[in-house]
Amino acid sequence: MSVGVVDSPSSLFRASRPARQARDWLAECLGPLQDIQTPGANLEMLAGHVAKAIGALFAVQSSGPEEPAHMAGVQQAMGHLRGAMQALQDLGSDEPAVVKTTQTIAAVLAFLYPLQKAQERASMVPPPPGPPKDVPHDPRRTARRLPLDVDIGFQSETNFYVGFSEDISEGGLFVATYDFLPLGSRLAVNFTLPDGHVVRAESEVRWVREHNPRTPEMMPGMGVQFLDLTGEDRSAVERFLRRRAPLFHEHG
Repeated sequence: MSVGVVDSPSSLFRASRPARQARDWLAECLGPLQDIQTPGANLEMLAGHVAKAIGALFAVQSSGPEEPAHMAGVQQAMGHLRGAMQALQDLGSDEPAVVKTTQTIAAVLAFLYPLQKAQERASMVPPPPGPPKDVPHDPRRTARRLPLDVDIGFQSETNFYVGFSEDISEGGLFVATYDFLPLGSRLAVNFTLPDGHVVRAESEVRWVREHNPRTPEMMPGMGVQFLDLTGEDRSAVERFLRRRAPLFHEHG
């Protein structure tokens, strides 16, 4: 669903800025992590996972897009954070320090996941672009949407989920996933645009498409509305839509 857009692979490898943002978030969770009092909590192991993730992300910051550490660092950080997340969930505790630490790590996982997938895509030889495909109109959608094929990381409360998009508009996008959230749920959606810009959008679930065996080609998922985009992220989305629209309609 690339609609003939060819982007420079190096743009997707440039992960220094999001790596710095992720490091800042992780540094903020070190305090709450040390405050955990739940019996059975292995604070040394948890702190080790977080410290190693911070170190891996520093390697991303201090390397160039063409260096192996630039991609390996994001992958390594994800691995360490998944280990910390699993350990925290295994505690099954509602202690505020546990909840706060889990929320932070879930947020960083959701933030880094689409970046990791974008790096993986950029390292592969892209297939020849196929003919553009129109996005079927859904009456629940209030704005015209254009194709966007990217991986999505999202979280709600202390859970981290993954999915992928089918399309996007200025006001929201469709997240293809089997992990439905109830209508009205608030979630943070993270995705990397084809130019390498990482977007983080506070969003709300507005509608759900459940699996229908009569239309297996229609992926189940959720339509989410953007509630809070930074000016920079909004400009990046609008820039993508302006660029995509002429290419999309030119072949129509």
